[in-house]
Amino acid sequence: MFAFLMSLITMFMSPAGVAAAPAQPAAAPVAAAQTQFDWLGGTWRTDALEMQCKVTSAGAACREEGRSAAMKGAEADLTFTGAQLKVALPTIPASTFTEIARDGQSVTYEMKTKVGVARLRFTRDGDTLKVERGNDKTYATTMTYQKG
Repeated sequence: MFAFLMSLITMFMSPAGVAAAPAQPAAAPVAAAQTQFDWLGGTWRTDALEMQCKVTSAGAACREEGRSAAMKGAEADLTFTGAQLKVALPTIPASTFTEIARDGQSVTYEMKTKVGVARLRFTRDGDTLKVERGNDKTYATTMTYQKG
């Protein structure tokens, strides 16, 4: 689990840096954004992390914090708004991903970097939330959270 968080940090801190974000599409209407993310709301836990997600009028806001001794102090803020996902980690500038796919209770985001493409996919299946991190070819790491 520590490896997953570290892989996120590594993804954002590539030596070449992050490329300038391309122009973003217009945001979805507020009511549509709220409906798009209602499946994400609530508390999600692993043995090491806890993520609190609140559905907002613009989408969803999630706060992830370490809960095990090994993950103490780890934190991340995720903001889902229309077709964008902003990921903020304490030691680096926030990164903005653009939605590239959506299917029911699954959404995939992509961010171009100077060294390639970074992807994040969030998928809910019942009381399980899977968060996958990778690139345009494969997902390298997966975190599985349980509801509650």
